[in-house]
Amino acid sequence: MPALVDTSAWIEFFKPKGDPRVKLALQVALEEGVVVTAAPVLTELLVGLNPARFLDAQAIERLRALESVAIGWDVCERAGTLGRTLTRRGQRVPTVDLMIAAAAASGGHDVWHVGDRHFIAIERAGGPRHRDLSVGSDTN
Repeated sequence: MPALVDTSAWIEFFKPKGDPRVKLALQVALEEGVVVTAAPVLTELLVGLNPARFLDAQAIERLRALESVAIGWDVCERAGTLGRTLTRRGQRVPTVDLMIAAAAASGGHDVWHVGDRHFIAIERAGGPRHRDLSVGSDTN
């Protein structure tokens, strides 16, 4: 299944001593060509990546090579609907996570993350499937 990888997973992947399970899962998915990204993830990553540093520049080039899911009206509308559903349940989810989930859903992608409970709640509210790479299972 194609995956839209959340910022939390990319951070582990790019850390020299990041979680080996995350690194392996992403490396395999990248080799298989099933990883996509979206503007909110790229923006979050680019806040912390400095292109003047060699390893960061390599990470930026790797990210630049990925297909990016377009975020138009339909994705925003889906994110809003998910957010309303969760708010009615008493759950507040960051807008960025709603946008990531809606972008993933628009392309039939799962969301891969590391320990982000928001994606569990989003899936339960009708959003895309999630996979927490830190536990090595498809859904939690």
